[in-house]
Amino acid sequence: NDNLDGEGDDKDDNDSLRGPFDEPIELDENAKAAAKIQRAHVIAKTICSMLTYTSNRRKNAMQLENAITFVACGISDRVNKYLNFIGLSSCRQTAHSALRTLGSAAEQSIKNRMKIGPAASPNFCPLICIDNLDFQETVHVKSVEKQSTMFHGTWGYLHRPNPRILASVDPKDLTLEAYRTAIAKSADEVISPGMFVLNKDESLHYRSVLKSQVASVFLTYIAEAQDGTTTIPLKPPAIEVLDAKKPDITMLKLMVASDNSSEGVSEVFEGLARQSGLTAAKFASRLMILEGDLGTCLNFSSLKAQRKPNNRPEESLANTFTLLGGAHTLWNVAQALISLHFGDSSDSKDLGCWHFLEALGVKSNQVLNKKDFSLMLVQVQKVHEATIAYLILLIMGKQTDSFPKEKLSMKAQEINAVIDSVYNNYLSPQALSKSKNLKAPGLANMLLRLRDFSTIVKCNRAMKAGDIGRVLNIWKRWAVMAVGIQGLTNYAIDLPRMYLLLTKVLPPGLRLVLKHSLLISPTGRPNHFVAKDFYLENQNFFLKYFYNNTGMGTKIDRLKDEYSLAIPVLRELLDSLNEQCGRAHIYQTHKNTISMPSMVSFMKMVNQYDICGVSLKTNRKKKKEVVDIYSNGFKVMQSDVKKGSAKMNRLRPATTLHQETIDDTEELGNEDQVQDEDDDPAA
Repeated sequence: NDNLDGEGDDKDDNDSLRGPFDEPIELDENAKAAAKIQRAHVIAKTICSMLTYTSNRRKNAMQLENAITFVACGISDRVNKYLNFIGLSSCRQTAHSALRTLGSAAEQSIKNRMKIGPAASPNFCPLICIDNLDFQETVHVKSVEKQSTMFHGTWGYLHRPNPRILASVDPKDLTLEAYRTAIAKSADEVISPGMFVLNKDESLHYRSVLKSQVASVFLTYIAEAQDGTTTIPLKPPAIEVLDAKKPDITMLKLMVASDNSSEGVSEVFEGLARQSGLTAAKFASRLMILEGDLGTCLNFSSLKAQRKPNNRPEESLANTFTLLGGAHTLWNVAQALISLHFGDSSDSKDLGCWHFLEALGVKSNQVLNKKDFSLMLVQVQKVHEATIAYLILLIMGKQTDSFPKEKLSMKAQEINAVIDSVYNNYLSPQALSKSKNLKAPGLANMLLRLRDFSTIVKCNRAMKAGDIGRVLNIWKRWAVMAVGIQGLTNYAIDLPRMYLLLTKVLPPGLRLVLKHSLLISPTGRPNHFVAKDFYLENQNFFLKYFYNNTGMGTKIDRLKDEYSLAIPVLRELLDSLNEQCGRAHIYQTHKNTISMPSMVSFMKMVNQYDICGVSLKTNRKKKKEVVDIYSNGFKVMQSDVKKGSAKMNRLRPATTLHQETIDDTEELGNEDQVQDEDDDPAA
């Protein structure tokens, strides 16, 4: 029988508002009754609003909200005209007018965020995260005066740090004077390789990280504990976890100025000053921190170097410094490590990373795709976990058996014993030293890959957990590895500089504020943190999506004035669709797991090629040795120290941040200028 009264409509599991991974929610009787009342209320309210709007177009609250939501959804102009005709939506022109009004309000909000407080206690400037963005204004029928144009722009947002953290530090540590004094004190500091050596606590923590990775693979794919998992180290100890609080973010207006050159960065700063509503002198009167990718940081340093020496604060950029984006750092280091361990895909006997990926069903030519860094991290984790799974079975003596279709039942004590054996035999520094054999480097190559890939997996998980302490430990290790590997030349300088800034050079209060602002939880949920530049990349996607799916063609002015400032509103309207029909908004968390057929295929490959050299005959095969980039990095540093530390001194943050005066006899008494730290003879 047909369901004519709509009974069970709330059980529609194919509802377009529900994602493909969302499980249908079973409601109790009270919830079902409440849902029916809510639905009846919404229908009645909608009908009344349609009738009111038809009689008086000025009463268009619901219609205006629907019109803007339909713009975000990408509904065509033809469909919108029909919805406007029946009274469900305002016309498209009204929607764009509303977006322009929202844009004007957002511009004023930017000025309010950037206001300078009283002279006695100026407020800390919001952190600025920027990224370049390219758009093409396409003209189908071209003429002399109308041509397709590519616009190179810069977009970003203001991030106000957690007020609780700001209140917990000394306000003097957040001033420009404190920053310049700290940089001046570090100008002559000796940078030694010992600054990047892991101390005892950090080494013990790294061991716990490796054991937790083994334990996670063990309980995910191979076994389950009979007596609970409380004694199994599934997660490493937390070091410095951030508060899971929704961040205070204000989007900036898209600027048609690229940060891909020194000149472009100068235009970006001029655009930021205009949006702040401050004069050039006031804009340069307090400390300002920018976050971006490596290219943005290098171009900023180049522009700053070109303007040295300069005693005019509004020109010297002495009040500004940059920090590397955490996501771009992770992506680029991961790409370099994959390239190092990739191997020769033309040799079927080569046991590089490509061979392991092929066994897992991933084509080797799809690994180093710069347009999908997230997929690259997924592939790194799969190779790492599949290799660990084989090592676990090898320790248990089950490596030649078929991969267990059902998890083995084991005691927690037995599981911990296997975890310790895997670490001692394959993941410890002693195991790596014993495996090094120039005639048969296959085992050493695999252990080096395990160690290097473990840092990628650790950094990715630490970022998601919001543990900035663990992230800094990895950056400390990567600072050395970047020196010992080809392809990370600029990171070999800028990453150590940033690490020293965040741990030694800057005033204590400023260090704390910046460390607690590198990661954010967009939804305010724990274990769902992302780097700030990753969040901006996400906003870039939605900007392009909303802009390209409106059916209005391309126009750069509309992109700047309407969409770039209204992205948070448009996303909120999309997310509210579930709530308006009585459903909870479900956030999807994608799990990265290896399927059973992929794991079986992988085990066949590793047993065939004997990756651990169990068979001496297999281990004698000539293979190319992979460089131990961590050890090599320290060797390069030590060699440079013996030659006078020319390269090590470049790691000093004051190399680019220390501002020099033109002349000791220059007039520096102007009260409108921000004094240089060199005025103090003690500096």
